[in-house]
Amino acid sequence: MKQDWPDQAPDWADTHTGTLKDVGLTAHQAYDLAFSTMPKWVDVAMAVRNRIVRIFGLQTEGEDTNRPLMTSLPILQDNPNVYEVGLIDKHLTFTLRTQRSGDYISLTTSIWYQHWLGRVYLAIVLIPHKIIVKQTLKRLA
Repeated sequence: MKQDWPDQAPDWADTHTGTLKDVGLTAHQAYDLAFSTMPKWVDVAMAVRNRIVRIFGLQTEGEDTNRPLMTSLPILQDNPNVYEVGLIDKHLTFTLRTQRSGDYISLTTSIWYQHWLGRVYLAIVLIPHKIIVKQTLKRLA
């Protein structure tokens, strides 16, 4: 059964912006560069996360099971200036939007809660999320 993407404002969102080193990159290329190779500690943290959330029946893989989750999510929008991926899961729906604007690149995470477990999940991952996004932007600057 196909689920619909939310059509209202997200319950939570954050945006991080940095200067783009290679202004010739499309938003999609910037996303791939930023998320295809993560620091080792992020890979370890994601492996631990996947083991824990699998117990609750949450998704740990995207469409392409041979690639990391963040690089195999369903694509919602793809043009030279905007690349957006997302996932609808039991606890929350999220999108990650990469947007180019001149010499700048922005990463926006938007979350819609499905129920209280989504709020708990975000509370647990919020600090690592912000650190990971900031380090991801550094790879592009």
